[in-house]
Amino acid sequence: MITRLSSPSVCVIDEDPKDYKPILDALNGLYVGCVHIHGDDIDELPPEPFSGLRLVFLDLHLTGSGGKDAASHTANVFRRVVSPESAPVLAVIWSKYARDRVEDGTPPDDQETEAELFKRTLFDAEPKYQGRVIFVEMEKLKPGERPVDWTSHLRARIESALNSEPAIDLLWKWDSVVREACVGVSSGLTVLAKVAADESGQSLGDSLKDAMQRLSKAQGESNFSAETATRHLSVVLSQLLVDHLEQLDNTETYAPHGVWLGIEPSGAGHTRLAPHMNGLLLTSSVASTATPFGPGTVYRVRDLQAFQASFGKELSSLVDLSFEGKPEKAAEWRAGVFPVVIEISPECDVAQDKRVSALLLAGLLVPAALERFIKKAEMLCRFPRLHLRQVIEGFSPQAVTLVVCHRYRAVLSLAATHDWLEVWFRLRELPAASLRNAHASQASRVGFVSLGIK
Repeated sequence: MITRLSSPSVCVIDEDPKDYKPILDALNGLYVGCVHIHGDDIDELPPEPFSGLRLVFLDLHLTGSGGKDAASHTANVFRRVVSPESAPVLAVIWSKYARDRVEDGTPPDDQETEAELFKRTLFDAEPKYQGRVIFVEMEKLKPGERPVDWTSHLRARIESALNSEPAIDLLWKWDSVVREACVGVSSGLTVLAKVAADESGQSLGDSLKDAMQRLSKAQGESNFSAETATRHLSVVLSQLLVDHLEQLDNTETYAPHGVWLGIEPSGAGHTRLAPHMNGLLLTSSVASTATPFGPGTVYRVRDLQAFQASFGKELSSLVDLSFEGKPEKAAEWRAGVFPVVIEISPECDVAQDKRVSALLLAGLLVPAALERFIKKAEMLCRFPRLHLRQVIEGFSPQAVTLVVCHRYRAVLSLAATHDWLEVWFRLRELPAASLRNAHASQASRVGFVSLGIK
């Protein structure tokens, strides 16, 4: 595979030319590009599943067998083609036998259909697909039963199947808008490089290389090297992408979804939705190649004495200082919270390698069951409840509240090794900036003496 380009959005899995050619023609008539896989030979499948698939048309009988053998083979093909990490994936079961019963001698109501058997076999083999793949069925008429305008009929059926899932359709439209913005970034850079190439006599490729080098250098300034250049260019391209997304007029693209999207949600909603969404909005994992002590990085404390030496206070004092509740609940609080340390240096200082030290604040991750005991005080910065999904020894994914204390601040040398801190996760840029600003406000508070007048 050409890995740079091997990320199809649509896949047709069918081995019979009489069946897959009409559906390929129908997709072509809808101007939808796709990859076709026969699926009858396991050795001919992709070396690894496609991670970007959004829509899959799947025949259930890819070999001469039926029943359990067919379900097992098709589930194996599906797993080899569709990554279980992709979501959401709309899988259209496109089969003449989808509703056939699979067992003889058993009352029909007690039997599984071919489609049901396949789905159960797939979920048993890989439970991750549950909740990620949405199945719909589209009847595949036998050749003698098909109307003359079969391709037009298929196009209408495909559009109908997609329209039945408006939320997925909206996500796909957003995905296409992002791709359009990416094209805008590439096109803009190419136009500028072409102008430079015409003036300098360079080839377009060399001119593009020169432009990217200059962008990377401008972002990195003094922290510019072969090791850091690609990261700096990625930051610049991401900023340009955001600019294009903000400038695109998507009114007509999204307008059909305004009717259902604009309905006021009723009730409180699912209790787990807000923490899980906050976990995605506020936190991310830390890349193995990330800058040491990157802004927003959250660490777990591994050595209590090292913490005291750095912060000038025992960790237990922070735990007790943040507690407000009945004394008999203090032991439960101490046993349940997870102490952390967060780096809050400015992003620009890190990107340009201008830091001489790392600025750290100490705080606690408080499980949802204990958050009612968090003290209400200006010295504490409290984030919304979030579902922390990054696993670490002694911690399983759960809903927590992050509380940071402005009084517990330490400055660590970047030249030294700090093994007492273990990288855990990272606050995203805006939440980290919010914490940095809150700490700056606390650090600049002015106190003065005055006499009260009665």
